[in-house]
Amino acid sequence: MNLFDDLFMLQRIDQLIRTQATGTPLQLASRLQVSERKLYRLLEQLKDQGFPIAYDKQKDSYYYEIAVKIEFSIVVGQEKLVFIRGGEKKVDILGRLPDCGSHHV
Repeated sequence: MNLFDDLFMLQRIDQLIRTQATGTPLQLASRLQVSERKLYRLLEQLKDQGFPIAYDKQKDSYYYEIAVKIEFSIVVGQEKLVFIRGGEKKVDILGRLPDCGSHHV
């Protein structure tokens, strides 16, 4: 995947988790068009970055233990190319990524 695919995947996962509409892990993997194994890796990576993701067996859905806010925007000149927003609590995952040059995200 490329950076934009990853951002849009994160946006989709976030939206499903916030609305507690993920379904079982197998259903979520199917919705995201990834294997169940890949889904578990994605969720583990998000948890490692500080996302408070938990699973409710009664609702068969993942949820955030506390509110989460995700925002990304890419602006070139005066044009906003990408803007992703969701949730309520900020999590700085980009601050934890290695510096790849002078890109502003």
